[in-house]
Amino acid sequence: MVGAAEIEVDLETGESHVVEYDACVDCGTPINTNLVRVQAEGGILQGIGMAMSENVTYNAQGRLYENSFLQYKIPSRMDIGHIRIAFENSYEEAGPFGAKSIGEVVINTPLPAIADALSHAAGKRFYELPITPDQVAKY
Repeated sequence: MVGAAEIEVDLETGESHVVEYDACVDCGTPINTNLVRVQAEGGILQGIGMAMSENVTYNAQGRLYENSFLQYKIPSRMDIGHIRIAFENSYEEAGPFGAKSIGEVVINTPLPAIADALSHAAGKRFYELPITPDQVAKY
């Protein structure tokens, strides 16, 4: 899989937004193309969340701060721009009907694509996740 992210960034506030995400996925021979597309979009959205908003922190007693979806920031489809996915078909001999796994591979590429786009915009590398507005802002 390969992915590329177009990001809008306000360098004063550090706020950023995924405008467009393009991906090409090799899932072998798709058995159900609609289901494969939805699975890919969901995994990409999870990867975007890992990169930009999802965070887990604990207090001094070891209790989780983000113990509900009010605190744990999972992006919705409304939080990002357009996701465009192309599929490269191949035949996986070990897979059922030539198919490969789709669930795991799509979550891996948004993070480096977004980190690289933000790095180009801000002129610095990021080493902690999620990449917060405070990290992006130029002071």
